Amino acid sequence: MKPGNTKAREKRGAVIGVVLFGVLMGACVVCFWALCIIPELPQWLFILFSACGVFCAALMVPALWALKRRFQEIDALEDIKPVTLHEEEKIMVLVNIDYIPGKEFEVLGMAKGTVVQSKNFGKDFMAGMKTLVGGEITGYTEMLNEARQIAVKRMVDEAEALGADAVVNIRYGSSAVMQGAAEVIAYGTAVRFK
Repeated sequence: MKPGNTKAREKRGAVIGVVLFGVLMGACVVCFWALCIIPELPQWLFILFSACGVFCAALMVPALWALKRRFQEIDALEDIKPVTLHEEEKIMVLVNIDYIPGKEFEVLGMAKGTVVQSKNFGKDFMAGMKTLVGGEITGYTEMLNEARQIAVKRMVDEAEALGADAVVNIRYGSSAVMQGAAEVIAYGTAVRFK
């Protein structure tokens, strides 16, 4: 798939997530408004329902801010997405063993790259539906592959800053930070050839 198509698809997915969230918040505002017009409603309940309705409407501001930030991230990923692990290996030797056959090197220190990645509300919802029937959740597979690419790129950048020619003993780690978001870390030992 062409990088431009991926970029447009990611933006479309983010917009769909915000629109679905907006529909949910709109439904909440309507429900709270309907509760506020109940005849003979005590004043304290009117204030409570009104405050809840305003709060639900106000939640759209951070959602729109997050959408703007996601668009900026997608545009910035243009430099990273076309890069594959094989291209990173052309820039620097990357191995998951603690030596490189036929090479002597000096250790410079640890190099690491980390990223916390999530999918949009729409993809999370569809992933939840997929768990009802089983099978691969391709949205999360793509998310983790993208996160590994970014983590490796950041690790290589850190190793380059140390003056390394290679990174040995590379390991990956992953953990769930919150529902629908995962942290991926790539780390290894940065070395310079003698």
